[in-house]
Amino acid sequence: MSVNPPAGAERIVVTSVSANPGQLTNGQLLGTVSNRPVFLFSVDIPLFRNLVAGDTGSDVASLQKALGVPQTGKVDSATLSAVRFAYSAASIEPPGGRYSTTITTAEFYTVPTSLGALSLISIAPAGSSVDSDHPFAVLGTGSPYVSVRASVSEAEQIKQNDKVSITGSGGKKGTGTVAKISEFQSSPTSGGRPPGRDIQINLDAGGNLKAGDAVAVLFGTESKPDMAVPTIAIRSDSGGDYVIKRSQSTTPARTPVVVQRNADGWTAIKAEGLAVGDQVLVSQ
Repeated sequence: MSVNPPAGAERIVVTSVSANPGQLTNGQLLGTVSNRPVFLFSVDIPLFRNLVAGDTGSDVASLQKALGVPQTGKVDSATLSAVRFAYSAASIEPPGGRYSTTITTAEFYTVPTSLGALSLISIAPAGSSVDSDHPFAVLGTGSPYVSVRASVSEAEQIKQNDKVSITGSGGKKGTGTVAKISEFQSSPTSGGRPPGRDIQINLDAGGNLKAGDAVAVLFGTESKPDMAVPTIAIRSDSGGDYVIKRSQSTTPARTPVVVQRNADGWTAIKAEGLAVGDQVLVSQ
């Protein structure tokens, strides 16, 4: 997200930050650049000009919808009152003052609603300069989600619309719903997960997880596993999931397993050829 220098400013300098990474609300104040505010709105028709009292058009009606005032398509007293209220909440005088208020594209940053829900990925800290190589803010579009790799047997137990519990570092928590289950992916992930299916989980509102967090996902209800191995010990081939059981007297053996669930680097399994205390080899 790039911003233009306010009137009278030669440089764009971040002077305050008001928003934190995460989901954004319509009309939210992101911060100030060169002591002028930047509000973010999701609208059907983005503003393509500065507006003053009496202006008409589809962009006016779209802004009125976002502001929650009657959609007359004309910059009227209700529209200007809503604009002044936004500036008052930010303790900043609107452009043109109270009696000749102007709605500017520099301070009312608008994006089309077709992009979906908006989230803040990152924002430049106060004191930093903004230019084409250093944006004021990085925005995410669409519903926030988590993507995890499930083995073939794991994926068979996961259904679309299943509810999921998610935990992150520092006690962060959230819930979500399984939105998509991909076709079989033959290549392992960069994190070391074996071939399988990618599961997209759309996050519910109200959690405190943000983009870039490392998380653990729990499908279904929590229960005490009979047996668990490090997730990186699970291997998959055309015959299904298995581990390599280590033995002092014989060659390490392929031992089939049935994956139950996984979290925090461990996978709960069922396996007739394993007992608690047996050693298994982990993938390199």
